[in-house]
Amino acid sequence: MKRTGFCLLLAVCVLSCDKKIKVPELPNVQLEGLLPKSSNGNFTLFEVSQAKLNLNPLAKDPLTGLGACSDLITYCFEPGKSSLDDCVHSVPLCQTRTPWEESRPCCPEVCVRAYESNRKRAEPFVAFESAFFGARSCYPGVSELVGGAP
Repeated sequence: MKRTGFCLLLAVCVLSCDKKIKVPELPNVQLEGLLPKSSNGNFTLFEVSQAKLNLNPLAKDPLTGLGACSDLITYCFEPGKSSLDDCVHSVPLCQTRTPWEESRPCCPEVCVRAYESNRKRAEPFVAFESAFFGARSCYPGVSELVGGAP
């Protein structure tokens, strides 16, 4: 019985006793010189036959916002130093309904809550992947943008 009580206490602490940590700034990635640049200013990631996949470095939409949010968390994660739980709970929260337009990368509070909910039944990486990149992403506008459920 004591062991079960300890495990329950440990599980509750894992979900709610994590510490706030400093989430590092995202690195400024310079694509100039790394990827070919087309005349419209986009970078070509790859080209096959007559098809190209271009990257617009100035794009701001739900998908780029989700990328920046998840980058904040994954750049923060460092085994033995900062757990995924700590990083998710320490990430800067967005202040608007269009978080991809905010001046600094952030994560919507609904994503933090979705992660916490998933952590009740899943390991950190499974909870993270499901909340942020699952069939219905927590990030506003992503599911609609990629053709998933609204």
